[in-house]
Amino acid sequence: MWQNRPNKPKTQSPNTDELVFNEWYHQHWELLFKLACKKTGSADDAYDLVHDLFADIWRSMPELTEDTTVKSYLVACLYNKIFNYFRSKGLREKHYKNLETFLTHQSVADPNYALMQHEQEQETIQQAIEKEITDMPDKMKRIFIRNYYHDQTITEIAGDLSLSRQTVKNQLHIASKRLRRAVKQFAVNLFSILP
Repeated sequence: MWQNRPNKPKTQSPNTDELVFNEWYHQHWELLFKLACKKTGSADDAYDLVHDLFADIWRSMPELTEDTTVKSYLVACLYNKIFNYFRSKGLREKHYKNLETFLTHQSVADPNYALMQHEQEQETIQQAIEKEITDMPDKMKRIFIRNYYHDQTITEIAGDLSLSRQTVKNQLHIASKRLRRAVKQFAVNLFSILP
């Protein structure tokens, strides 16, 4: 698997990959840690990045060509990890900034973001309501649509459908409970996915 590796040990024992890994780790860990500290400004983050780098290498030992040195390979991998670290950190900070601004000023820092989020939430709520109406029993659905969409009173609905006023009231009450439950479930799902 590891043909042409620089610094390959002379022995060909079954533990060759482990020996090479340990050799790389002990020779290059300190350099990589110092580089990561310098770039991130945080010893904890640098430690995590270097640890993740070696964990990735352990899972999938690379084949290196003769013109690639171990040190240059490890430094390139570390820079890639640092790049991804800053990219994800920037996204997190943007979301935290919007949340912090919202909590302190009751508004969102980026108005376009807020408008887009609001429109998406409204559309999802509307879809949840329409699905719940579609899933209602036929009689309940007809009563609810007449009352909500056509502004018919309980008496008018009872007369048109030959039902008692109490039946219409009960069906509207149950329909309202179902819709409240659907919207409440949407809210629970929304807040459970927030960071």
